[in-house]
Amino acid sequence: MKSVSIPGANGNIHGARPRGMEASLPNRIELTSRALIRNERGSILLVRSKDSADRLWQMPGSQIRRGESCAMSIVRCLHEDLGILTWPVSAVFISDQFDTVAGHHVLSITYAVSILSGEPRVTASGQWDEAHWFPASRPPEGLAEETVNALNSREFVTFSAS
Repeated sequence: MKSVSIPGANGNIHGARPRGMEASLPNRIELTSRALIRNERGSILLVRSKDSADRLWQMPGSQIRRGESCAMSIVRCLHEDLGILTWPVSAVFISDQFDTVAGHHVLSITYAVSILSGEPRVTASGQWDEAHWFPASRPPEGLAEETVNALNSREFVTFSAS
């Protein structure tokens, strides 16, 4: 593996890339958006799917469709899959990984999201089978790594969407 270290505003960013990775992977980037939603009690909304092999709890989200902004994709996804109207307030976490099994690059942006109306519920047409509020201080067993990293994030970044 080739190690990469990039100076950043809050220290160095470290990562590793297998040798020859750039030659073996197609130039395909999968863009996804995720939502970190807290209620007035500070609990977090997590979802999971029965179809998922690992059955991990994760933040709701979906792939970004062609011609759709990252912020609007999360608004669409939450409305379609959980029946709630939301608005992204700030970016809280960015995951940038290579999926060597699927053979592509995955870039995911997690937004802190406010619920404008509705109560989250699993919809028949959605991709999730379960949606539950969990105390942030006691998340459930079996959390997706991206969810753990987003929950541990301490900095919010304002963003502009059009």
